[in-house]
Amino acid sequence: MKSVLGFMTLHQEAEKSYSTEIAKRAGSFGLTVFRFCPADIQPGTALLKGFLYEQDEWKPSLQPLPAFIYDRCFYSKGDRSAKSRPIADWLKNRPDTVFLGKGLPDKWTVHQAIMKDSTLSFYLPDTAQIDTAKDILPLLFRERQCMLKPVKGAQGRGIIALSLSGKTIEAVYHNGANKKTKGFSSIEEFEIWMNLFLKQSTSPYLIQPLLQLTDRSRYPFDIRILMQKDGSGNWAERGRGIRRGYQGSFISNLGSGGEALSYEDWFQRLSRRQAYLFHDDLSTILSKLPIVLEQSFSSLFELGIDIGYSRDGSIWILDVNSKPGRQLIMQTQPDQKNNLYEAPLAYCKHLLAKTANADQEQ
Repeated sequence: MKSVLGFMTLHQEAEKSYSTEIAKRAGSFGLTVFRFCPADIQPGTALLKGFLYEQDEWKPSLQPLPAFIYDRCFYSKGDRSAKSRPIADWLKNRPDTVFLGKGLPDKWTVHQAIMKDSTLSFYLPDTAQIDTAKDILPLLFRERQCMLKPVKGAQGRGIIALSLSGKTIEAVYHNGANKKTKGFSSIEEFEIWMNLFLKQSTSPYLIQPLLQLTDRSRYPFDIRILMQKDGSGNWAERGRGIRRGYQGSFISNLGSGGEALSYEDWFQRLSRRQAYLFHDDLSTILSKLPIVLEQSFSSLFELGIDIGYSRDGSIWILDVNSKPGRQLIMQTQPDQKNNLYEAPLAYCKHLLAKTANADQEQ
C-alpha cells in the first residue's frame, strides 16, 4: 500500500496545478498525494475531507490524517485563516504527523536568530522594531531615507519607503503593481498619519535603511535563490534568478509588477573582481544560512533566499521565506521543472525511510 503525502493549502483550489504535477510523479516514489485544507477536518474524528489523486485525476475522498504533510498554507486576514492556523499548529504538534518543513516564524525572530551568527550578521541590514512614528525619525533624519517592513508581511505587501527633504516627508508604497505616493508637509502631519497606520496594522513593523539596490538603469532588483532538501536530506540549490521591478519603484517582487530575468545574464555583466567577490560572499551565505536557521527553529524543507546587491558592491540578506514560490525559477530555468516537482516526493521518501529505521531501532 502506498504511503500518503498530504498537500495542505488554505483553499481547495490553491496551488492545484503544482499539487497535480507532484501527484503525477508520486507513484514512482511509492507515494500518493491527498489534497486537503486544515479547516476541513471532520468534527469529532481524525478524518479529513479532501481529494485523493487516483487514476490521473483528483477524486473526493475522506482520509485519515496523513503521516506526512507538505504545508503550503498562506495566511492573511479573514475568517478562514483565523480558523485554519490553530488547526495547522495542532497538526504540527502531533507526534504521529511529520511535516516536510514546519516553516519559519516572523521576520524579526528570524533576523535575531541570524544575528547570532558572527559571519551571517555581517550581511544583515541594520534592523529595529518600531512602535510609534517617533521611533522612525532618528534614522530618517540621519539617512534621509528608510524602509518600513511588516514583521509578518510577504510578497512585498505593506512595505513603505520614506524619504525626507527639508521638512517634507514622502511615503511610497505598493498596491499590487501600482505605486502609491503620499506627501506630508510637516513632521507633525506625518506622525499623526504614521501612528494611526501602525495602530491599525495587523502586523508590527521593522525599520531598515533604504539600500541602493538598483541596476545600472536604476531598476530595483534582487537575487532569489531556491534551496530544498534532496532525497538524502541534504540541502541543494534548485536555481536562482533575478527579480527586477520597474523604474521609480523600490521593490522587485513579481506580485508587485516585477519581472523575471536570467541570473546568468546578470552575472556575466559583472567585472571579474565583482564576480569573484560576489560568488565568494554568496557561497558563504548559502552554506551557512540553512544550517543556522534549523539550529534555531524547527525542521525545514525549502527556503527562498532573497539577496540584495548594492551599487557599492555590498551584499545583503534581504529576506528568507520558508514557503517560497517557484515561478521565478520555472521562467528562467525551465529545465529545473521536473526536479522542482519531484523534490517534495524525494524528501518525503527520505523521511519515510528515516521513520521506519527509527521504529526498528526501538
